[in-house]
Amino acid sequence: MRFAIAAVGLALLTGGCSIALDDTIHEAPGKFDFLDCPSIANRAKAASARETQLTELMGRARDGAGGPVVNALVYQDELNTVRAELQALHKTADDKRCAPVITPEMHALEPVH
Repeated sequence: MRFAIAAVGLALLTGGCSIALDDTIHEAPGKFDFLDCPSIANRAKAASARETQLTELMGRARDGAGGPVVNALVYQDELNTVRAELQALHKTADDKRCAPVITPEMHALEPVH
């Protein structure tokens, strides 16, 4: 009997770990609908800079002992949040027909020589 109760308790405790984690957890629909195009562009640039910073920090942490643990505990959740925010900003900019924002990761095409 105790074993059955313990098994049910363990199943309940670990059941939350089996949910699918996707980007929709990190974003709120309509969060940026009140912003105008210049404000969306400013926020997208700031979020893109933060994404670059977090990626660099994760790269440096990966080289250290226990880097994957540090990345998982410290940086990964914030990186997921920033990326979800960037997606929401780009979607809002598209919906409002704002001019496209070129972020540091999205470079303009280089001329071919």
